[in-house]
Amino acid sequence: MLVLELKVPPAPLLAAIGYAIWKPGVVHAQRRFEAFDMIICTKGAIYMEEEGISYEVKQGMMLVLEPGKLHRGYRPTEVETEVYWIHFQCPPSAEVSLVDKTSWQQPLLPGTDQDTKPRSAMIHIPKFAEVDLQTIRSLLDEMLALHQRLTSYRAFELHMLFGQFLLQLQNGMRRNSPQARSYFLSEKVAAYVANHLEFPFDSVQMERDLHYHFDYLARCLKQYTGMSPLQYRHHLQIDRAKRLLTHSELSLGKIGEQCGFQDHNYFTRLFKRQTNLTPGEYRKKYQVFGTGE
Repeated sequence: MLVLELKVPPAPLLAAIGYAIWKPGVVHAQRRFEAFDMIICTKGAIYMEEEGISYEVKQGMMLVLEPGKLHRGYRPTEVETEVYWIHFQCPPSAEVSLVDKTSWQQPLLPGTDQDTKPRSAMIHIPKFAEVDLQTIRSLLDEMLALHQRLTSYRAFELHMLFGQFLLQLQNGMRRNSPQARSYFLSEKVAAYVANHLEFPFDSVQMERDLHYHFDYLARCLKQYTGMSPLQYRHHLQIDRAKRLLTHSELSLGKIGEQCGFQDHNYFTRLFKRQTNLTPGEYRKKYQVFGTGE
């Protein structure tokens, strides 16, 4: 699927949202627009052309027209047609590209709760695709209502809602992709591992609880995180240990137990392998609490 791939920050911001009902016989004007123009059809069909490529945007479909490209209606509407449109901008420094998206792999980003710089992220917006109107219609109406009575506070709320709307579009692409089952199963495996950190790792019990063979569960998780279930468990265990070392006064032994390590030596070896510090060295370097006077 062709998608607009946006690296954020900076995030795309909504400039305007509108709604109209077009009677039969209406043709969209020809223009070259200096913003992204997203069209969502909720009834009928609108016929658009961008740089010579034609799109029949039917009920339940959306199209994003790109800034600087000539677009026009290539034929009139045949029935009463209902459309929403969203104009949005990306700052000049934003990285935007049109790519053929075939994988939803989501490797984990490195980081701790002591980071002071935000992590870069990625937004994917379908170029031309079906959308779930039941999911997005209420957000469209909420954004439309805010836009019609804008204040500086409501403008901020509008940008936040637009972010939610883009997430809904992105989730919809995942749900409708050929890899949908493996992606959502990987999410279930990740959540399962996270909820069982204090218990011994048990692949047989995971099979029973999730109703899939462990090898398949492991392949799904590795496809989207780059880690096996055991590697993912270790990542979460060390991440929890870091938080406890910096934000609690528990002993190193208690912290190891709360993170699922019964063998303190193994906890120390694994922690040092991933951080280049022992748990004690990490606590000394990053602990938030002062010793007092």
